[in-house]
Amino acid sequence: MMTFRKISAECNGKFVAAYFTEGAPDPEHDFRTDSGKVPDGDGQRLTNYYLGRDGRASFNPGMSQRMADVLGVDRRAMPTTDTLAALFEGKRADNGEQWSQAKRKISAYDLTMAPHKSVTLAAEFAPTHAEGAAIWNAVQRANDATMRYVARELGFARRGHGGEDGEEAGEVAWTSYRHRTSRPTLTLHDAETDTTYLREAPTGGDPQMHIHNSLYNVVVTESGHVGSLDTKRLRSRVHEFGAFFQAELADELRKLGIAQSYDAKEQATVISAVPQEACDAFSSRTAEVTRAARTYAEKEGHDWNDMTAELKNKMLKAASLAHRQKKNESADDVQAWRERAAAIGWEHHSVMDDVEAPDLSVQDRHEQAYEFAARHLGTEFETAAVLDHDKLRMYATRGLIGAGIPGGIEDIDRVVEMIEERGLEVRGEKVSLVSCLKNDRVRVTHSAQIRIEESLAKEAVRASADRSASLSDDDLTAAIGRCNLDFDNEHGQSQKAAIYALGKAGKISMLTGVAGSGKTTLLQPLVDAWKRDTRFSENGREMIGLATAWRQADALGDAGIHQRYAMMPFLSRLEKGEQTINENTVLVIDEVGQISPRQMLQLLELQRASGCTIKALGDREQAQSIEAGDTVEILRRVLDKEDMPELLSTVRQTTARNREIAGLFRGETPDADALAKFRPKGKAAYANSDAENADDPRNTFHFEEVRRAIDMKREDGTIRLVGGDQDEVLQQIAELYVTRRDALAASGSKRGISMSALTNQDAADLSRAVRALLQARGEISRDETTLDAVDQRGETYQLQVAAGDRLRLFRRTWGAVEGKGTTVGNNGDVVEVVSHDRNGLKVRMKAGREADVEWRRLKDHKTGRILLGFGHAMTIDAAQGLTSDEHINALPRGVATATGFTSYVAESRAKGTTWTMIADGATFEAVRNGRALGDTTEITSDDLWNHVAKGMSNKPYKALGMDLPFTSQEDRERHVQELIRLGKMQEEMALEGRDYGREVAHQVQARTLEKTAGPRLKELDEQIEALLTSRHRSEMSASERALRATRAHLATASQGMSAS
Repeated sequence: MMTFRKISAECNGKFVAAYFTEGAPDPEHDFRTDSGKVPDGDGQRLTNYYLGRDGRASFNPGMSQRMADVLGVDRRAMPTTDTLAALFEGKRADNGEQWSQAKRKISAYDLTMAPHKSVTLAAEFAPTHAEGAAIWNAVQRANDATMRYVARELGFARRGHGGEDGEEAGEVAWTSYRHRTSRPTLTLHDAETDTTYLREAPTGGDPQMHIHNSLYNVVVTESGHVGSLDTKRLRSRVHEFGAFFQAELADELRKLGIAQSYDAKEQATVISAVPQEACDAFSSRTAEVTRAARTYAEKEGHDWNDMTAELKNKMLKAASLAHRQKKNESADDVQAWRERAAAIGWEHHSVMDDVEAPDLSVQDRHEQAYEFAARHLGTEFETAAVLDHDKLRMYATRGLIGAGIPGGIEDIDRVVEMIEERGLEVRGEKVSLVSCLKNDRVRVTHSAQIRIEESLAKEAVRASADRSASLSDDDLTAAIGRCNLDFDNEHGQSQKAAIYALGKAGKISMLTGVAGSGKTTLLQPLVDAWKRDTRFSENGREMIGLATAWRQADALGDAGIHQRYAMMPFLSRLEKGEQTINENTVLVIDEVGQISPRQMLQLLELQRASGCTIKALGDREQAQSIEAGDTVEILRRVLDKEDMPELLSTVRQTTARNREIAGLFRGETPDADALAKFRPKGKAAYANSDAENADDPRNTFHFEEVRRAIDMKREDGTIRLVGGDQDEVLQQIAELYVTRRDALAASGSKRGISMSALTNQDAADLSRAVRALLQARGEISRDETTLDAVDQRGETYQLQVAAGDRLRLFRRTWGAVEGKGTTVGNNGDVVEVVSHDRNGLKVRMKAGREADVEWRRLKDHKTGRILLGFGHAMTIDAAQGLTSDEHINALPRGVATATGFTSYVAESRAKGTTWTMIADGATFEAVRNGRALGDTTEITSDDLWNHVAKGMSNKPYKALGMDLPFTSQEDRERHVQELIRLGKMQEEMALEGRDYGREVAHQVQARTLEKTAGPRLKELDEQIEALLTSRHRSEMSASERALRATRAHLATASQGMSAS
């Protein structure tokens, strides 16, 4: 793997140098070049050099004199600490002057290459020094090859601010440092000052070889120009470079006769002879280190939560020493590792077994890598309609880890060509790839995705035009009169308007409603009217409720819909013929934003065949579909405005201030003028700026809204950065949950408090923390049983169950109430344990009834484990649609995986207060790691809250494949209108019995090209001209090649269609 981090030119160079050299003294001799010096009598010193145990630094092999002159270094000598210190400060090593007239904020980038843990252990536990040195040399050679590749791709000097004036090819330089250990970073909370500190664990490190490469932010061209690196290429291709390192390492290990395989994620090469148990044993976890110190402190009579950070640090050291003494481990790392290996019963032998690698031809290697890449890209396209072209290169390179990469970059290029030529399979369907240059990045979609999205658009237009089953004004007025709902206030009037719009619309329409707007409430008179509509059946219309999850579908029961299904089981029933629908059927789909275009197209094709009516409810600003594409966006473009009513006010929150806060987390839709000020203009629009400076302007707009919401919550005291380590953070959140639960119960609350987290792991950890508090209070019995459990994703764990526990169900579960069979609950539902015995559980369902559930009903069919989870907290996806009196948005690992969608859902569940609890240590570490190494600027409270706001405002809207060829919104809208027109034409031709397939295909292409080719060709010409005027080199750039290829393809297609 490869990671990278900036190094600040404002740093203290000597401190940064000491970090990389691990404080090793300057070399007295360079044994590589000084033939008059002998390392030592038995070769141990030379072996140590290759093992990297003295942390010596070395310049990149092949550094030119021209580069050495710019840096002011002796390229033939090993760099000293003073030399490195000057370079890290962006200065010449000989006289301290700047490298060029342009002052740099960033002096270098730390690119770190790390092999799999098995490679480290094979070297560290090698039976001979020679074998360990050979493995280390393989890692070093793979590192050097990767850095040469990085240098080739990044070696372009940017001219002008941010590269506005183009780029010029040149040479780069770096220094490498070999490290052999790693230590976890700990979070220590100081009880006296309520401050959280980050500390490297003061314990023995784990073996983990890795090589740091400080790539200096300087490019020297043949003309003598000195510029800065094009780091945009680094950001977009870091995973490809990491895969290249792994592929090169695999080749080097094969030369040593070492048997290998892929790791579990198929991203790295693993030495097969090293067992996974050994890898796990030498991978210390931060939580494990802290818990050991906490236990030690308690034995010494201290309360960990009341200790200062300084005392905690001492306890960490003492706990580590006590552990080693208890295990009879040496204070020396190497000896301690050997003792740890013996303790787990692992005895390592030589891995250099002269294993012969398969003798594959070049074609066979490429074929193997293609199959690997195609398989993984097919999986990627299941959840994303559009990918960066860089992912093709990344997966091609990962495929070459197993196939071999003796051809280097040419191997990667050929495998990518095969992917582009052959296409791949997505969900079992053979597809072709479609590529286009957008915003200076090549993006890729596939033919099936475009077909699905365009077909969905045409089918939606067709269905919406059919108003043969629409309700009349009189039907709707009578239904509203029969219900006991009040529509007199302003929000009620909006609901009433939405009722008329949905009822009178065609056979598909969509209601957009913000969280808590009363979407289910307004369905009640609609459902009543449909049930009284006897035009197609004397029994009235058949109502079926659908949603992605069972729990969300069940909520439609409140509107009077008794037949309800989760989407996948419903589609399965249709395929098996177990479910029939006809023109009398009304399908009500809740949370339509979670329904993929593929699924929606299935429903619309069903609608075409059956004549049924579809009514969709949802909000694009909440959780999106897991699958590729964006159904709501497609429907929004093609449906008439009157068929898309909106409810943009909420009645869930009881105070205007809480409604305003929830609204800010959702955000407004910015208009073109609002976004214009956030977009780069002129040459800067095509400059190779860093990724964080080229963000979606909608996110920049929404950041300001979320920042205001956070400030309001800080004023109200409902958002907090929680100090302490992971266990302390979980404990404090659990205490808040129990405290508020008790307070709400005492006040007569019926909905109580709910708690959500971003991941299943966080939800489980929070539930365990709550359970521990409740068990200590006696609310959960000590008479418990421990179950081997598994969740719906296959994660296994131990689950303690006792009377009083709350458990989450992961599937529709059957039980018995007083001997009669019944559904206990669905995936996402929570039940309370009344008792347990050898036959199963007695649980209390949400309606208050008690049911007996046999163990066999709870067993996972694949693993035989119990399919249950912890129930005090749930994931945000599971919480969508939930309403409670108060809610806790728990973020015990910070906001790294948060989005604007998940944050809005979590911040809008409660009628009253939403408490937002965020780990302080994780937030501080994220801000620190986002800064350049050596940046001494103080991290302020505003910095932390800005980081939180950025995470909670980022909305990664799913791209549409059918948009890829169109650069502007206007072009996309014209394309949609063309699809609508052609869809209607297709209907007319079919009725006339004409063979319309070929005609329509030609007209689609011809009319689309006619309307878009001219402006697109003009735009391409302008971009090519801009590159030509800004380029200071004769070689054609990759950007120019891509632009010219796109232009040629578009022009040829346009001419061909005109001729036909």
